[in-house]
Amino acid sequence: MHGMAPFTGWIVVAVRNVDAAAAWYRQKLELPESQTIEDDDSPGLELSTRHQEIKVLLFAGADYPDRPILDTRNAAKAREWLLARGVEVGPVQTDRQGTHFVEMRDLEGNSIEICEEPG
Repeated sequence: MHGMAPFTGWIVVAVRNVDAAAAWYRQKLELPESQTIEDDDSPGLELSTRHQEIKVLLFAGADYPDRPILDTRNAAKAREWLLARGVEVGPVQTDRQGTHFVEMRDLEGNSIEICEEPG
């Protein structure tokens, strides 16, 4: 069930258990590369695809203010790709500007938006 993810981007996600979250993101989003982030306030882990089309920064316990958003060319394809990997993902939605997007949830319930690129 391999195949490149139909979305790109770099996001930051605050989690309670970095190790469990890292295992989930590695499996579900196929992120083989990792690097420890040494930070006195909130140590974490950086996961990415080989060429960093997707990068996820996981930090322990810290509440991160920005909503994580990844980009896609096709929200419906991104949704199907995630569903095939057992990820909890909602239906394709359309915002007021006509942009299509889906919302997925990680193992801790963090919401991540995958939004079609404009144009």
